Amino acid sequence: MSVLANIQACVDMQVPHDLPVFALSQEFDAKYSGLTYEEYIRDPETIVEAQLLAIERFGWDWSWLHLDDTLEFEPLGVGVAGGVNVVPATTDYLPFDRRTVRRLSVPEPRKSGRMPLLLDAISGLRAARGDETCITGRVAAPFSAVTLIFGMTNSFLSLVDAPRLFVEALKFAEEQAISWGLAQIEAGAHAIWLGDCNASTHLISVPDFEKWALEPCLRVTRAFKEAGAFVFLHNSEERIPGLIAQAKTEPSLLSVGPGLDISRARAALPEQALVGNIDPIGLLQLGSASQVAAETDRQVRVAAGGGMVFNSGECIPREAKVPNLHTMIDTARKIWNILHART
Repeated sequence: MSVLANIQACVDMQVPHDLPVFALSQEFDAKYSGLTYEEYIRDPETIVEAQLLAIERFGWDWSWLHLDDTLEFEPLGVGVAGGVNVVPATTDYLPFDRRTVRRLSVPEPRKSGRMPLLLDAISGLRAARGDETCITGRVAAPFSAVTLIFGMTNSFLSLVDAPRLFVEALKFAEEQAISWGLAQIEAGAHAIWLGDCNASTHLISVPDFEKWALEPCLRVTRAFKEAGAFVFLHNSEERIPGLIAQAKTEPSLLSVGPGLDISRARAALPEQALVGNIDPIGLLQLGSASQVAAETDRQVRVAAGGGMVFNSGECIPREAKVPNLHTMIDTARKIWNILHART
């Protein structure tokens, strides 16, 4: 089976021939290539070269072209501070008032801000890897997008003080997410990483998720799936009730945060394909190779019945140990082959 066929088998709750192994490794990839993060995102050729090196050396089944959380919002006027060794961060949000919200219009993704950088990197990797690697783009889901445009404090205050305004902002964020995600699929992405960490139960209750975040996210998910792409939803969720609610958005794979035992998530969601969830800091950065091997072994055994893709539960830091990442993927392959009598 091809990589894409193996992923599809997992999505269909079947047992793939080979277990797909991912890693949220963009900052690690930059350092591994001898680059600062600022250098890594300077042009699409550099991104493609770094990703191809990581795929060659580690054997990941995807290329995660996340780049940063601010990419969609900088063209709207949101302030962004570049990072030498870390993902750029938002510094100045837009005012959350009716005039600002009603003046928002979706920027053309093929021409706006740094989006052409992402699109060209996607196209370059698709040309280099074809269907041998799952090329994965990214957008922020609508609820999280609102918080990234207007800031967390003003967004959450608006839920109480100006709920109709929040709904208007959600509609805009949904429209932009679909537009920018479809552009990535057209450029060659097989999948979209749909980030909604600010709609996790770390920040909002399950009823609030269902009231505000669920339906807009569901419409985005359906748009990407109708365009032929996988959708990997990531809320960095570590509570079972949150995962159950997030599964209602119908993602191809639902990502489990690193703080939740994957076996509990599997038991609670027997009909939802999952992706997760090695601890990137506690194990890949601070742990020993033997600890990484033991936890990988345990998680692969949970995945043995199908319906799961193996991944880190959150972003892998630059400081992660190279031997630990090799141990993770080598152990995952080895144990999977042993469990399924593969040679």
